Amino acid sequence: MSQVQVNSAIHDRAAKGETILEVDDLVKYFPIRAGLLRKTVGQVHAVDGVSLNLKAGETLGIVGESGCGKTTLGRTIIRLTDPTAGAIRFKGVDITGYSRGQMREIRREMQIVFQDPYASLNPRMTVREIVAEPLRVHGLYKERGGKKRISELLETVGLAPEHGNRFPHEFSGGQRQRIGVARALALNPQVLILDEPVSALDVSIQAQVVNLLEDIQEEFGLAYIFIAHDLSVIRHISDRVAVMYLGKVVEIGTRRGVYETPSMPYTQALLSAAPIPDPVRQGRRERIVLKGDVPSPADPPSGCRFRTRCWKAEDICAKEEPELIVRASDHPDRCHFSAIEEKVIVS
Repeated sequence: MSQVQVNSAIHDRAAKGETILEVDDLVKYFPIRAGLLRKTVGQVHAVDGVSLNLKAGETLGIVGESGCGKTTLGRTIIRLTDPTAGAIRFKGVDITGYSRGQMREIRREMQIVFQDPYASLNPRMTVREIVAEPLRVHGLYKERGGKKRISELLETVGLAPEHGNRFPHEFSGGQRQRIGVARALALNPQVLILDEPVSALDVSIQAQVVNLLEDIQEEFGLAYIFIAHDLSVIRHISDRVAVMYLGKVVEIGTRRGVYETPSMPYTQALLSAAPIPDPVRQGRRERIVLKGDVPSPADPPSGCRFRTRCWKAEDICAKEEPELIVRASDHPDRCHFSAIEEKVIVS
């Protein structure tokens, strides 16, 4: 297949339910350098063998503690950082080894919304210039109607066209995040990677932005990879959920499967800490308190990475790394002793 044919296939809209993105055994290590000669003395295992897929029109939520590799995974998928190993396939095309120039075509179809709405917008550019920048970079400004297109995008995210003449510092955090979403939508992409898009916002503003993202997804048929540490947000917006711990996916399944029948001890501990809007049920639920600190990603434990904090850990957990397969529930988990515990089930 020629490069022209590849580009044509990539720009065709995927049918809903069709697999649009595949990640196979993705690895991203960051070197640790020391000494005058800056020699590499170790590696930070930020993402270590992650495999997942995304279908057109669906939302895959990625959840876990801070430092588990969620953001690095998202940035590596869109090739803002180069993978150490593994494969990334977009609509069947392997983009793992694509050059910077080749990735420009892919980024018309895959965009990212960054976590910090204060740092991700250029303070010297007006909102209209910020939203127009992707169109200018790809030479599509005149082709897609220029000013009219920018006004339509601002209206799509709930801003007035006259807001385009203002600068980012004149807006609230929620409005800035809307500007970031408008910029990501400018090229009419098929996949959006949302890197904790509401974590820096107040709770009331979070709901507005999440509802906006749902409306946009329904209108344009987008697929989302939604990265967050807030379990309630992930549950509200996701179709499937992947739980990460220390660079690995430890449980993945449908939203209902993961939240109602969690089988990996780490997932059970996360859910036991999530608040329930019912004082009676909240009081009856037993909280699982994890002991110890998260191990260093520069020196992860042998075998199961969660074993140093797990109440079920036995000798086999240190000797043999569990595979991500179906065991106690109807979805895969990474635990030798996985089991469904009623005390942590959340409805």
